This record gives sequence, C-alpha cells and structure tokens, in this order.
Amino acid sequence: MKKKLIGLALFAGAVAVAAKVLAAKKSEWQGLSETEVRQKVETRIPSRVSDEKRVALADRVVAKMRERGVLGEETRLVSVADAEEDAGGDMPHGDDATPEPAPTDQID
Repeated sequence: MKKKLIGLALFAGAVAVAAKVLAAKKSEWQGLSETEVRQKVETRIPSRVSDEKRVALADRVVAKMRERGVLGEETRLVSVADAEEDAGGDMPHGDDATPEPAPTDQID
C-alpha cells in the first residue's frame, strides 16, 4: 500500500513538473511578433537544414500561432527624428534636453 502511494506521489510530482515546464515554454513564445518567431525558429533549426525548409517551417509555426491568436503585434522602432515629427517638433534639444533641478532652500 505504501509503495503504491509513493509511486502515485512521484507520478503526480512528475506531471506537475512537466506542466510547469510546458507553461513556461508557452509563455516564452506567446506575444512574440512574426519576425521574432521566425528568428527564434531559425536559430533552433540545425544549420544542415536547407534555407527553403527553414522558411517553410517558420511559415508553418507563424501560421499556427496566428490561428491560435497568440501572435503579438509588430513593433516599429522610432528614431528621434520620427518622434520629433510626431510631437510637432516639441522635443527639447541640447541644454534644454535635461530639466534643471528644482531650487532648494538652504538654511545656514
């Protein structure tokens, strides 16, 4: 009887560990953009696999993630010039870029 309980406890522990590992892997991939998924897939495929097969596999992974709705949005890097245009040129330059510290009243 004790052997069965110990075996059951070990089995339940193994299932719990496996579930945590799968959840961690899922969260690692969830929310990635299409380009990030493609880069990640391509880095995991051995170099001996042809480029055509790499692209085909990455396409299948991206399609499956899009189907499940876990594919994140593409992020666009914004340069300082683009940010200034978007802000209407209100971004400070030079010495104006850092705010002056607030004056402190010193009592001697």
